[in-house]
Amino acid sequence: MKRFYKRCIIQGYKGLDSAQMIEDKVPMLRSSGQVLVKVHSTSMNPLDKRMADGYGQEVLNSVRKLEAECLSEPKKSEFPLVLGRDFSGVVIDTTDNKYKVGDEVFGASFPTKMGSHQELVVVDTNSLVHKPKNIHHSDASCVPYAGLTAWAALVTTGGLLSSPKGSCRVLVLGAGGGVGYLATQLALHHQAEVIGVAGPEYEEHVKATGAQYLNYKQDNYARDLISLSGFDIVLDCAGFGSKSADLAPLLRTRGCVVTLDSPLLKLTDAQGLMAGGVNTMLELLESNMKTVGNGQTIRWAYFAPNKQALQKMSDLLAGGELKPLISKSYPFSDILTAYKDFQHEKQKGKVVINM
Repeated sequence: MKRFYKRCIIQGYKGLDSAQMIEDKVPMLRSSGQVLVKVHSTSMNPLDKRMADGYGQEVLNSVRKLEAECLSEPKKSEFPLVLGRDFSGVVIDTTDNKYKVGDEVFGASFPTKMGSHQELVVVDTNSLVHKPKNIHHSDASCVPYAGLTAWAALVTTGGLLSSPKGSCRVLVLGAGGGVGYLATQLALHHQAEVIGVAGPEYEEHVKATGAQYLNYKQDNYARDLISLSGFDIVLDCAGFGSKSADLAPLLRTRGCVVTLDSPLLKLTDAQGLMAGGVNTMLELLESNMKTVGNGQTIRWAYFAPNKQALQKMSDLLAGGELKPLISKSYPFSDILTAYKDFQHEKQKGKVVINM
């Protein structure tokens, strides 16, 4: 094994344009249940851009401190920080007997952990599964973070699987984005009736999933959307956030609006953990006070590691029932260019970095 490897890092919260490439010593596995993965492909998520600007630092640094205390390790600065959550690659070292050197794996690391925009990454084995043999690394690397976020929203928070197959109606706002596109396919796999809302540039892709498509830029969009009311789940992947309660009239009785744009990290960054946490809960309570009379709820969802869900998505990938939408691919040697493009250009699909 070589002694040094390349990493793309940021040294402060100054945006993606401040990233730089460095060489570092190969990391060592320090506890059980870990693998060292040689990354073949990774991808970019909107979270990378936000984290590079400091988004979520209050909560994430508090969790990092707690993790260090639990392991009896000294708390270190988060810098140099490697961005990137998704990876697909090959195991080159392991302390878990369920994985051996040479295994092809893919997964997503939690945002408190070091990211995947580097040639080698240490990963807890609860954050990965074996990659399907018939799926290329570049495709596999587009699924874990967005897919697990979609799963957390639809299943863990929205209760999709508690409904009999074929009985659920789902509205996905932002169906052309990384999370929304996979959420649309996951809901369709459960035989839900799915309406996907996206811009006209995504019409072909949303229709190809089998979902009904609505163009939010059309003049009759609001009228058409209201005519389709009666959803069990309205999934907000479009940034409605604190205004998501305005979507409640589209629900059936006991339906729920699930938004991925919770104010938690924004408020804790601005107000600190205590005040930000309290005001976050007050905002959620206020949103639900508007809808509780109709048995409808407003819920917030967050990415969470889920090995069983990731294995399910692996099976769907292998069977051709789950397909990511890729916009651009860059070699790792051009990752700084990829960062600049991602910072300043709107992407139609996932951006992949191949090693």
